[in-house]
Order: sequence, then structure tokens, then C-alpha cells
Amino acid sequence: MTKRQAGSELERKRASKVSAEPRMERVPRGRGGGGARALAKGNTPRIDREADFIVIGGGSAGVSAARRAAQNGASVILIERGEIGGTCINRGCIPKKMLNYGATWAAILSGCLSHTGGREDWNDASVRIHAEMARLHVSYTQRLQEAGVQLLNGEATVIAPNLVRVGDAVLRAGRILIATGSRPRPLPVPGGELASTSDDVFTWTGVPASVVVVGGGYIAVEMASILSRFGVTVDMLVRENRLLENFDHDVAAALGETLAAKGIRLHMNTEVTLLDQANGAIEVCYRQADGRGQGNGKGGKAGRGGNGGRIESVRAQAVLAAVGREPNVDGLGLEALGVQMTESGNIRVDRQFRSTVRTIHAIGDVIDAPQLTPVAIAQGRWLADRLFARRGEGADFDVTPTAVFCEPALGCVGLTEQQAIEAAGKPDRIGTRIKRFVSLENRFAGNAMPSMIKLVYNARSGRILGIHMMDNAAPEIAQAMALAIRLGVRLSHLQTTVQLHPTVAEELFG
Repeated sequence: MTKRQAGSELERKRASKVSAEPRMERVPRGRGGGGARALAKGNTPRIDREADFIVIGGGSAGVSAARRAAQNGASVILIERGEIGGTCINRGCIPKKMLNYGATWAAILSGCLSHTGGREDWNDASVRIHAEMARLHVSYTQRLQEAGVQLLNGEATVIAPNLVRVGDAVLRAGRILIATGSRPRPLPVPGGELASTSDDVFTWTGVPASVVVVGGGYIAVEMASILSRFGVTVDMLVRENRLLENFDHDVAAALGETLAAKGIRLHMNTEVTLLDQANGAIEVCYRQADGRGQGNGKGGKAGRGGNGGRIESVRAQAVLAAVGREPNVDGLGLEALGVQMTESGNIRVDRQFRSTVRTIHAIGDVIDAPQLTPVAIAQGRWLADRLFARRGEGADFDVTPTAVFCEPALGCVGLTEQQAIEAAGKPDRIGTRIKRFVSLENRFAGNAMPSMIKLVYNARSGRILGIHMMDNAAPEIAQAMALAIRLGVRLSHLQTTVQLHPTVAEELFG
């Protein structure tokens, strides 16, 4: 047995062991619906369980709120229709970052050691990912049960401002929380059902030879980078004229250049119009704006199209759509109760996360807020403290670090240059400093992949307003610098602090 086989077998045993641990109570699907309209006809349902707090959704937001509420003395019921942990544990942060690790090691090994590569690397990473997910399912379940939270597995419908139906059971609580998260938005074009989503990637049993990634946000960039390092030929079709529209333009541009240098073909200013199966592959037709942002995308078939652009196409074995996310609010019965939605389809809430029905609250990906796990967790804890401990010292959401786990990684916190200029009113009130360098790690590996650090600061006071970095160490540095920015660190503080050498972080202080 090889070391790789032995490691995979060990991970399988771990997954098998944790899968035998206690699970949520399963509630059978009910015999009929009716929802809020059944009550409107005068029916008074029999109450099967009561609690202070009912949480619908067992992801990061729901788990944090349920656990904190129980710790504050509330009786809590948490309802989850799938696996505990939500997107982060099952289809997002954890499996994605572990797959990123697998891609990095696969790329390193392919450059310096003899190995089998390809499908075996992917399958080995998949085994490790699912073992860790299983471990986290058990850990989350045990922590919630130890806190006194009742866990139900089933489909929930809110049938009144204080009533929830799960199967044939009706639950009553003084407060109801919607924390059902979000899902990938499908590609809204003919043939869009042929495209996979970021959720689907974690179910793949192997990697295709080629993939077209539709989208230019952080999920699209991460998946394109991961697949490329597993040896997949990757084309990216991006609607905008740049990647990562919400990130600082200099860092996003530098990342685009680096990804292109690594062989990812970038097609900017594109609009996908059709997906079609063709000779065992998928053909993606798109409108390419004339004369702008064609990047390094080449090799597609071209024709003439209306609306001022060319119609081109590219073929691949698979297509991955990463065109945004939409809230999981369907089937909850909210609109029948008068819960209002925003223009984006999310639940409208006030500053205390109350919906337009006062007893129903919402947090996480179902509201208009950054779709980040730490933000959802902070919202859940704050709300539980506010409702059941009569305190509520909120997190500082103005200084929230973000990362893109690609190769090289991005780590950012604070204002972008454009945001700082808009806030200041005049460009001359904002200063920037940019450093480009090659890290010691990359020099050892024999590659000249550049790293970059950009500081955005108040030109008068020197106060740091934003830090934007491109390097595999950037996410860890961004976490530490979030505190520094929150406490008002200035350029002079960085310049007079003794650095730790040799590190990437020392480039901040020069």
C-alpha cells in the first residue's frame, strides 16, 4: 500500500467513525401544506412544541445565534433541512480552502517530484475534505446539544408570526429567526442547466480536461485558480472589464496579470448567450464587446452579432457558472405573512435584524449584508445577546477583512483607493503606497510570481484606511491588520516598528 493509499484509507476510517456519532432528530415531511393560508381560514393548529427561540437554518448564522441564545438561558429549537454547518462547512469555506491546499500541493509536487497527478490528486483531496466535513458535522451537533439546543432535521414553513410547521408538527416561539443562507444563482441563458455551480464541484469524482468559468467575482477566481493547478485548461468569461469588481483596482489588475501568466485565458467584457452540447463537449456562445478588454482569450470561433459586439464561442468538457448567489427563502411562507423583501430578493430588516413582521428576524446571506461567515457569526451572537441577555455590543462591520483563496491569494481590509477618495471628497486627500516584490518562498521555488502590497492612507494625518495585498500570506496578514486599522494605526507607526525578517509582512513596514 502506498503512502497516498494509506492516507486515504485513514481519512475514510475517520469519516466512518464520525458518521456514527449522534445526529439531529429527523422530522418526516408533512402530509399537506397550507402554510399561512390554512390559519387565515380560522384553523387553530395543535402546538406540539414550544420554545423561546426558533432558528430556521443550521449554517454559520443560525448555529451561532442558537448556541448563544441557549447559553443566555433561552429554550431554543434549531431546524435544518440538510447537513449542519450550511454553506461554509458543506459547500464553501472549508471544502474550498482544503481543495485550494490540495491544488497547491499538486502543483508543487508536479514541479519537483514524480507523482501520478490528475484524477488521483483530486480524489485524494476529496477524501480528506469529506472526512473533515464529517468531523465538523459531529462537532457542531455536539456543541449545540451541550448548550441545550433541540435539533430538528426537516423542512420548515412559517405559518404565523410565532408558529413554524415542520412536517406534521407545529412549533411555537416568541421569536423566529430566518438564517437559511443562499445558493448559487443559475446561469440565466438557454442551456444554462448544462453548467455546474460551485456546489457541484465538491461532488465531482474527477477533473475535466477543460473548463469554462463564467463570472469574475471571488468564487469564479478561486475555482479557476484551483482547477488550473489541478492541470485543467481554464477559460474565464467575465462580464466586466476587470476581475473582482469590488476589490481595489490595482490589486485586482495585478492578480489578473498573474492568472493570465499561469495560463488561465481571460475574456473580458463578455455576455454569455447560449450553452449547447457539441460532440461530447459544451459549447459556450458569448457576445464579445468590440475593441475592448479581450485579455488573452484566444482560439474561439467568431462571427458577427448585434448590439455592437461579436458572437464568439469556446468549447470545454465542463462549464462552471459563478454569477452570484440568491437567498434561500422559497417555501418558507414569509410573503404570505407580510415579510417584505428588498430589490435584490433578500429579507428586509432594520438595524436590529427585525423583518417587517416584528417577531421574525433574519441574518446571514438572506439579508443585504456581506456574505461572509464571520459576519454571519457576529450577527447571530449579537442578536442572541440582544434578545435574551439584554445586551448587544455589536461587531465593527466597517472593518471586515476579506480574502480570495487563489494562487497567489489576496488579503484586504479597509477602504479601496476609490472608496477612500469618494469618502474624502478630493483625490489629493488620499495617499497610496505600492510595493511589488518576489517573496523568498517563490524565489526558492524558482518562480518569479510577484507579490504586491498597497496601502491607502489619509494624506494629512497618515492614518491607514486600507491595506490590499497579493501573496499567499496575505489573508493571515489582513486578519492582523484589521485590528490595527480599527485602532487607528498611522503610516508613521508602520515605519517606526521593527520588522520580523525574513517575512512577507515586513514589506508593510519599510
